Amino acid sequence: MVGKIRCLVVDDEKLAQEVMVHNISKFNVLELAGICNNIFELISLLNRDNEIDLIFLDIKMPEISGAEFVNLFRNPPAIIYTTAYSQYALNAFDQNALDYLLKPISLDRFVKAVQKAQLFLNAVKPPIAHLNEYSNESFYVKSDRKLVKIDPDEILYIEGMRNYVCLYLDTQKVIVHGTLTAIAEQLAYYKQIIRVHKSFFINIKKLKFVEQHVITLSNSKNIPVGLQYRSQLYEKLKVI
Repeated sequence: MVGKIRCLVVDDEKLAQEVMVHNISKFNVLELAGICNNIFELISLLNRDNEIDLIFLDIKMPEISGAEFVNLFRNPPAIIYTTAYSQYALNAFDQNALDYLLKPISLDRFVKAVQKAQLFLNAVKPPIAHLNEYSNESFYVKSDRKLVKIDPDEILYIEGMRNYVCLYLDTQKVIVHGTLTAIAEQLAYYKQIIRVHKSFFINIKKLKFVEQHVITLSNSKNIPVGLQYRSQLYEKLKVI
C-alpha cells in the first residue's frame, strides 16, 4: 500500500479552501502538500513537485476551469472534483475523475471520496504471503479503469514517468497512474524486480549484459544504472 497520500487543494474561494483543509486534517493518510488559488498556480506547483498523488479540484474557476486543466495537462494526478454546481457531474466522470463532491461538502461524503482515492492509489496489490526469492505470483494493477493481471516473469522493465508508471512486458505496455516511489515497497516482494535507477526497475532475469554501467535487456533495451543502485545490482549478479 502507498503511505501518505500527498494532496493539493485547488479553489479560488478562501472559505472553500478552509473547509477542505479542515477535512483533510481529519485523516492521517492524507498529507496536504499545497493550496492553489487558480490553475496557473497548480501547474507551477506540479512542475516543481512530481510526487503529488491527488488533487481536490474546484471545477468553476476564473480564466481556466478545473475541467479545462484536466484536458490540457497530460497525465495529471488523481482528481476529485469539488463544486457547487451539480450539472458538471457527468463531465467529471467522463474525464475519469475519482469522485465528485458537491458543496457544501459533508465530512461523511468526504470520507467516501478518500476511501475511493485509497483504493485507486493502492491498485498495485502483491500477495501478502511469504514469497520465495524469485516469486512468480501474479498481481493486479489498475489501468484505464480496468484491473490488469501482471505476471512478474513477463516484466522487462518498469519506468516512472512523472505521475504515472509504465510496465513494459514481453507482449504489451501497461500504464498505471502513480509514482515509482508509491509502488517500490510492493515491488520488494518480487526479488527479481530490482531498482537500478531513480526512474527504472528491471527484471534481473531479463538482463542480457552490463557494459559501462548500462544494462541491455533481452529485448535490446538499454537502461542506465544509477550510482546509488550499482552495488545492489552487482550483488545480484552471479559473476564467475
